[in-house]
Amino acid sequence: MRSTPLSLVALAATGLLLTSCAGSTAAGSSGDAETVELTTPAGVDIEIPAEPQSALGFYTTDLDILITLGFELADTQPIRDDFTAFPEFFPQEELEGLETFGNFPEFNLEAVLEADPDFILNGLGYEEDLDGKLQKIAPTYTYNAFDGGDWRDVVAQAASDLGREDQWQAWVDQYEERVADIKARLDAADIHPVVADVGYFEGQVTTSCYGVPCLVFADLGLEMHELMNATDEGLPASDDYTELSPEQVGQLEGIDVVFTGADEDGTVWIEDDAALQQNQLWQNLSFVQDGAYFPYNYEMIYGSPSGMDAFLTVVEKALLG
Repeated sequence: MRSTPLSLVALAATGLLLTSCAGSTAAGSSGDAETVELTTPAGVDIEIPAEPQSALGFYTTDLDILITLGFELADTQPIRDDFTAFPEFFPQEELEGLETFGNFPEFNLEAVLEADPDFILNGLGYEEDLDGKLQKIAPTYTYNAFDGGDWRDVVAQAASDLGREDQWQAWVDQYEERVADIKARLDAADIHPVVADVGYFEGQVTTSCYGVPCLVFADLGLEMHELMNATDEGLPASDDYTELSPEQVGQLEGIDVVFTGADEDGTVWIEDDAALQQNQLWQNLSFVQDGAYFPYNYEMIYGSPSGMDAFLTVVEKALLG
């Protein structure tokens, strides 16, 4: 999956496994330890250890959020199926020694069970049947991190529900301090480009206001190209998603600086298609001629503290050197 919203995918058939293991879940392994009862955004009442010792992030961004909020981690954690390791912009010290297993877009609930978590953070709340299956493995806080809004809003609520407000606020404070510093330097240098997040998928050039890039542009007060269809807050103005055929790419003229996704191995999407490279309309675009496009690991798109910090750094280096 490339520069598109997280797709709704079919859940792997694991009903028999979960049924057979329901009587000996990790949730029951906390013994006499202090626990906390709460109601999740999914409307489920759960009881979790006050200090989980083996937390698991169901999606990659959930793992980063667990680290930011100061949770002790299970020894095995999920990654995307098309990755070979944790994203390089994640906190590497906290990840040292952890094993991985692929868990998206195909879910691997057997591997989740084998990881023996005592708490699961699950941001894929749009998968309506998933929460109940995870609850059979360990108490699970399910929320929808991909509801089209600012991911920080739902994570702030999660931090509050989980008693981790101080850890969350510490990240917010350092991020906002960095944003203020970069904005001041951009203003001092009179650097005010028109920017866009541009991708390439199945023969079409794409641009839209989705996820972290749009939010960072908005936080920095940068002007986004009209084809991104963005609000001033860095959110989608509508459900419109710009897809340009080879004959339409000239509509991107007027963008000064482009940010574009790249795979884990560094393959840059807009450089990886021979037809696009031979398209004269594409080659005539100012940002192509000037080399004013900057790749980033596409996992940064999907809303997490380290992804936000990392993309902010990409923009900072692109515009300020």
